[in-house]
Amino acid sequence: MSSTIANTNHSDPLPARAVRLAAALEEWPRRTISLAEVWDVYATADPASATRPTRRAELATTLEALTAARLITCSRTRDTSAMPALPTRLTLPSAQASPTAAALARAIAWRPELAWATTARLTVGQVEVLRAVNTWLRDRGRDDDSAPLRERSLEVFGYEKRLDALLGTSLFAPDRLSLALLRAFRSRPPLSTRRVGDGPVMLVVENADTFDTLSQVLSDAPCEVGWIAWGAGAAFEASVASIAELTEVRCVAYFGDIDADGLRIPTSASVTAAREELPPVQPATGLYQLLLQAGVPQQGQPRLSQDRAAELTSWLGEPHASQSAALLIGGCRLAQETVGKRLLMTAPQWRDGLDWPGP
Repeated sequence: MSSTIANTNHSDPLPARAVRLAAALEEWPRRTISLAEVWDVYATADPASATRPTRRAELATTLEALTAARLITCSRTRDTSAMPALPTRLTLPSAQASPTAAALARAIAWRPELAWATTARLTVGQVEVLRAVNTWLRDRGRDDDSAPLRERSLEVFGYEKRLDALLGTSLFAPDRLSLALLRAFRSRPPLSTRRVGDGPVMLVVENADTFDTLSQVLSDAPCEVGWIAWGAGAAFEASVASIAELTEVRCVAYFGDIDADGLRIPTSASVTAAREELPPVQPATGLYQLLLQAGVPQQGQPRLSQDRAAELTSWLGEPHASQSAALLIGGCRLAQETVGKRLLMTAPQWRDGLDWPGP
């Protein structure tokens, strides 16, 4: 396999080092990147360069190649603290298919499972992802063993979280990549639970202190909550799948902070629960009502747009969704620790929403 590809905008081929840097730059979150930041990205794309005395000259040549391929635009201002001079800032194009990526794809001998790559509209970074998969299929494609997603990700890409980021992209659209093709599966992280009664309801709590408080209260005054679980923050987005092992659970209620993360977590978990045909993840309405009534808004959060706030809070249902959206739009949050033991003992209506609606 050739280490260079034809550059349709320039007579010279695009070196493999330039391809790797272009792919790494596609991950950059902004359209502009300073020279200091370019050095950091370059260290990731070409770690072997760290000890080479020609490193600066190699970066200059690489940037020239990417400029010729119209994959970057260099600023006119230059850093002349050493030679050769380098641009002080790069401007990156919007992520889109490019002639360079198409040429790169055509230069690769694809496995039959990836033959679609020759005609797909891809970016340079996407081609590099598929190249890694292509190599893995060639070398390990006949192995029968499946593996957890992050183990397979480390094996294919050298980074255990790479597949997590790729799953929501167009590379995993129908008839493209799939976990089945990679013989990978999502493992079910354990969910920390405590038995507090005989009921069919599981109450999941985002944070450890509130989990401890509600455990005590529910143990002293049982209701239809049979289990209380510590969601451990964002971990619940994955550990929700472990509920499948608790066949007695018929209903899942969730209570967390009223902020962007605290609402994204149960929304994501509810999608996973539906996909895995688990009991739906529903808001613990009485606890959220108590939090909205008693909580003192904490400022200093990013102000969200109306659309984003509405998207995050829709899971709560009305009227709690509108009240919570107003907080997010105003850059405020409510911490679930507001709902302490003293408040729970004096406001029994917090148990609303913790009943099992039946079959």
